[in-house]
Amino acid sequence: MRLMLVEDEYLLNKTITTYLRSKDFEVDGFLDGMEALDAINSGYDLVILDIDIPRISGIEILEQIRLLHPELPVIMISATIDMEVITKAYTKGCNDYLKKPFDIKELELKIRAFTRAVAAKIAFGDDLFYMIHEKQLRYKDEVIVLTPKENMLVSLLIENRGRIIPNEYLELAIWNTDEKQAHLRQLVNRLRKKLPVDIIKNQIGKGYEII
Repeated sequence: MRLMLVEDEYLLNKTITTYLRSKDFEVDGFLDGMEALDAINSGYDLVILDIDIPRISGIEILEQIRLLHPELPVIMISATIDMEVITKAYTKGCNDYLKKPFDIKELELKIRAFTRAVAAKIAFGDDLFYMIHEKQLRYKDEVIVLTPKENMLVSLLIENRGRIIPNEYLELAIWNTDEKQAHLRQLVNRLRKKLPVDIIKNQIGKGYEII
């Protein structure tokens, strides 16, 4: 899991970074808000964000994160006891809040809770997800309603993500026969119309894959 830490107190930044790396997290530490904002599109799984940081506040960074990456988990950290500031952080979309000073193990526990949530879904961009346990596709928190065969096709493609699944295998798995290629094409076309982005690729003469 790749983490962004934005904390302007050098010793605290180093302490958190060193500890989390010892727990097998990949951590990029930033002391400056603008530098962090410049790196926000670098593929992070979670952001640990101080509220009071130089050049741009944590609240302003949070607003930008929610515009660019609506589903990216953000844990805010701060020494403030001002409930208006804390309320604003939640209103702007932070997922959790830790008041300084905190036990670093508590931060780890919160991160691991988000790790389990991330592991329970597969992302296709910022807004399209496949929920593993529910076997559902969701776009912007809305369930994409699929027929049983469409759902079976999605499940097969996702289980083999990054690999081409031969037409014959899909036909056998979905219809229990390998003589319905026209039906397979129709099924794929119907499914594509329901998706906000085209994540299904056809390898002509070979089969389909999901990317």
